[in-house]
Amino acid sequence: MTISRRQFLIGSAATAAVVAAPTTWYAAMFEPQDIELVRRTHFIHGLSSNFEGFTLVQVSDLHITRTADVHVKMIQLVQDLNPNALIVTGDFVDVQSAVGEAVDLVSNVRPSHGIWAVPGNWDHTANAVDDLQSQLAVAGGNLLINNSAPLDKGLWLAGVDDPASDHDDLDKTVEDIPSDVSRILLAHSPDIVRSLSRHRFDLVMCGHTHGGQVNLRLLNGAWLKDGPTSVYVQGMYSVQGSPIYVNRGIGTTTLPIRIACRPEVTQWTLRAA
Repeated sequence: MTISRRQFLIGSAATAAVVAAPTTWYAAMFEPQDIELVRRTHFIHGLSSNFEGFTLVQVSDLHITRTADVHVKMIQLVQDLNPNALIVTGDFVDVQSAVGEAVDLVSNVRPSHGIWAVPGNWDHTANAVDDLQSQLAVAGGNLLINNSAPLDKGLWLAGVDDPASDHDDLDKTVEDIPSDVSRILLAHSPDIVRSLSRHRFDLVMCGHTHGGQVNLRLLNGAWLKDGPTSVYVQGMYSVQGSPIYVNRGIGTTTLPIRIACRPEVTQWTLRAA
């Protein structure tokens, strides 16, 4: 039987659709829900003995419009980890109306040393930063906006406003930190590396990149970025003497898919070096 060109094209398209269907399901339905718990032990020179074995859990880029299954899974995982402190490195919400849901979500965790967060670029775009700060405060949390605070004697958290949208002021952020304490910097975007030549930290926690979100050989999400966000995409780096970690985040942006880039919850255990 002779197959016409039209029949051949229709058959080829149907075959491609059948092959693509499992990939589409995986990218849109499975991987965005498949949270990876990354456990890291971080050694800090001169760490105060009262922070030996201290645990922080970092989450990032929730991108809440409404609370979804992946957000519930995330908070259940954090609760099971029972950290001493919860860190949120920005992009709580995509719309201002979701602030209440975002705060209610993270308030399900009651760490002994509190919830600490910084704003992200989407929080600014949604005009949600003031609401996040006030509602987190009511819930017992802390949104650091170019300022810092002690977790306890010997360890300070510095929280810079979003570097991706040029709201950061690192000099102001660190001005109250004593010189003889350990210090951890929270910054939504790895764009903060541009300011690290003037300041050193024992750890810098970032998000923003979503780890590239779609990581294929010929299509890598990092290619869509520019500047530091195309270089510091996920995992641990060293910049100007400061270790910087980029969390892959929980939510998605632009397209609701993930490929070879699972959402991430990071558990940090601090040890004296």
